[in-house]
Amino acid sequence: MKVIIRLAFLLAAVNGVLVYLHYSQSVNANGEGANSGTYRQEIEVINRADGLYIRHHFYNLSEGRHEIIWPEESVERGCEAVESSSCARLNDSSVAFEEGERDQQSIAYKLPKKTPLTGRKLFKEPFVILREAKPLTTVLHVTDEQDIGGMWVTGLERVGKANKERITYRLYRGVGFVNELYWQSLDVPLAYSSNKLTIFGEGIDKKYNDRLVQMMEAIGGNHVSVVLASANKPLYAERFIVEKMDNLSLVIKQVAKMSVHSRFILQADEPSMSSMIASILGEAPVGTKAEQAAFTRLKESISAEQYQALRQNVQEKIGKKLSSSDLDQSLSKILAFDTQYFHMTMKEQQYNYPFLLLDPRTVLLDGEEVPEVKVIVQDGKSFYPAEELLSKMGYSIRSNEQSIYIDGPNRTYRFSKLEPFYVMNDRKFDYTEKPYTSINKKLYFDENWLRRIFFVLIDKSDETISIEQIEKMIKEMGKE
Repeated sequence: MKVIIRLAFLLAAVNGVLVYLHYSQSVNANGEGANSGTYRQEIEVINRADGLYIRHHFYNLSEGRHEIIWPEESVERGCEAVESSSCARLNDSSVAFEEGERDQQSIAYKLPKKTPLTGRKLFKEPFVILREAKPLTTVLHVTDEQDIGGMWVTGLERVGKANKERITYRLYRGVGFVNELYWQSLDVPLAYSSNKLTIFGEGIDKKYNDRLVQMMEAIGGNHVSVVLASANKPLYAERFIVEKMDNLSLVIKQVAKMSVHSRFILQADEPSMSSMIASILGEAPVGTKAEQAAFTRLKESISAEQYQALRQNVQEKIGKKLSSSDLDQSLSKILAFDTQYFHMTMKEQQYNYPFLLLDPRTVLLDGEEVPEVKVIVQDGKSFYPAEELLSKMGYSIRSNEQSIYIDGPNRTYRFSKLEPFYVMNDRKFDYTEKPYTSINKKLYFDENWLRRIFFVLIDKSDETISIEQIEKMIKEMGKE
């Protein structure tokens, strides 16, 4: 009886807090709760020797039918109280709330425990969900009548706690829903808390704490909880992380992934997109060394104004699908040059892929369009693909470990790979700036060197790049 009295006293003590929470939720709802696909919920969990006893309250339900998906291992499913009007819409088979005007319904169920809680325990999908509907906000109470100690963790922010003799109570709330509940015997102290991020741990390096906070604020995703302790066994849930203290870099990457996935709809075959988006929004590299290098290469290759324009475009995609191709299209519009940088690094996972721009203009050779010739712009210089262009000009290309050989009807060339010189028709020419480069294992010639070495004129307009072979022009003029 004393335990029950204490529990009742404890619940009454936080009742005022709950009234405020529900009021604030109502004020911020903007009518969303009236929509058929959304609702608000409050869940009460009581830990007892034989299981978790759960009372689940739904608010702002629409008048339509709502199918109930019960936790797989749940038993004793039904109304919160017999003859209660608070579950008047629950049908006889307890599979749905039928159509009705009452927008508040309450049910109860139990998750049996086969063994007492020891060490740690993750309850996966312990709570009821409604098919084709989602909760806008969740208030969660966890009351432990077993005095087992330790800590309870969800992805929601912990906003209240109380410890009484043989009873502990924790209050959580937040946007959305986390259908996971975790307990561990090691109680880790609270280090930081906000409506976006909660960190439990001791001796956390401030720079990591600040980096997590800054990233979460920039992304603006759902709340994430992080539990750090040297004795922890790693665990990555939907919206919380349990990790060792010395794995903070991995924690940052995982928090970024969680946050980005709560804000964007990403493709499953582009696993590094979450790190790239988090880096762009947070303006600091996140992820593996390769992923960080890909972001750093991007930021160093465009101006500050162009970067902020890209960042703004990403922010405008919040709540929508976002792919590497979408990022390429956004950047192409900003730079006025085509690019496949995000596709190659994120989709193809070629993290060393250089930052290249593709000149969108049509290339003409001696007046004829050559669509296979794509001019690349890198570091402000234009490069022309040797194989595609020179073959059209009558040259053949071969190479070995020492040299590149280019043979034409009037001239032959040998470019040394070992020393800074080339030979044209047995005449040697030295250079200080390399005339060619290799991009993705393909040979390209710098535009200025292409003019000088292969005797061509290059004229550019808004729509075209026109290449004319001087010797051919002279022959045509002679015919006239």
